[in-house]
Amino acid sequence: MKNCPKSTLYVATFLFSLFYIFSGNQRAHALTVPTRLEIEGDPGQILVHELEIYNEEDREITFYVTAQNFEARGETGSPYFLPETDVGLASWISSEETLVIGPRERVKFPYEIQIPMDAEAGGYFAAVFFGTTPPSIDEAGQVTLGSKTGTLIFLDISGDTPLGAGVIEFSTKNGDFFPYIPVTLYYRFSNDGGRKVMPLGTIEIKSMFGNDVAKLDANLSKGNVLPGSVRRFEATWDEINQDNVTNKNQEASENAAVLEEGQKVGFFDAVKMQRENFAIGKFTADLSLKYGENETAENQTTFWVVPWQLLSLVAGALILFIIILKIIMNRHNKKLIERVKKETLTAQQVTIAPTEAPVQPKATKEEATTQPESKEDKPEAINPVE
Repeated sequence: MKNCPKSTLYVATFLFSLFYIFSGNQRAHALTVPTRLEIEGDPGQILVHELEIYNEEDREITFYVTAQNFEARGETGSPYFLPETDVGLASWISSEETLVIGPRERVKFPYEIQIPMDAEAGGYFAAVFFGTTPPSIDEAGQVTLGSKTGTLIFLDISGDTPLGAGVIEFSTKNGDFFPYIPVTLYYRFSNDGGRKVMPLGTIEIKSMFGNDVAKLDANLSKGNVLPGSVRRFEATWDEINQDNVTNKNQEASENAAVLEEGQKVGFFDAVKMQRENFAIGKFTADLSLKYGENETAENQTTFWVVPWQLLSLVAGALILFIIILKIIMNRHNKKLIERVKKETLTAQQVTIAPTEAPVQPKATKEEATTQPESKEDKPEAINPVE
């Protein structure tokens, strides 16, 4: 392989991809309508319904029909199909075992549900599958049909059943501190009753000042919570003033980020997101749900959005501005002080002209006679010699 030219490897990879795409036998050959059906019935009643199935191929296909019960496992809401087909709703469904559909043909497929007289009130769940190969049992006990498609059936049998459901957790995904939106909120809904429950309601998000900033649909997919299970629902706050409850057809803003699970955003990409969809401070999310017959559930959580990348950039720019302003002021003050000193010295400077010693005027004759002789000029008296 080391000596193989890269062009040969590229061509081989391309041909292998084409072979995998066109020869794979796992893609669906048909579509069923609807994909989910919710019906009600009474013990002893026979329900008659039909499905619509469409052959997507350009050839005639024989479909093999089976029914399987399912239950909820995990918190994603994905059905787990059970191997037992001789009990529950799967055993009550009767229909043709095979169905031949021509190329690009759409047909109606009738079936019946015969509810036993002793059936207990509550919810029952099964799926009707259309497979391209005869059914077989694998090592795990699951019924395999090759490539298959089908419809989920939720049957609710009337009668009194215990009702116990509610929110057991409401929080934000990945902590409660975020540098930017989007922020994903989730709640876990538990159903301990005997019937499926569909919680419907809203998540209202308010800022620290009490302003409404978003209103989210708490169950946008209209998912059910099956008896004896816990299901996790998520709602994503994508942008300021988002409202996907009253504005069902509202498209996401171009500025709203679409991030995959675990995706990391670079520093300047984060700054761009924060600038275009600015949010800061503490936010409160209020969950309000309705389910069953006039049953309600409420919960609340708080989280913080602190755009530290944008704030650090602004703080850095502000510090740089202050430093530059201080340098300019210092230079200005220095020049001002030098100018004041110069002006002060100029104002205090005095010019002194050189002068001759003053000449004493000669005394007049009269002043000379009247002027007493000084002691120095008077001759000393000579004492006679004794």
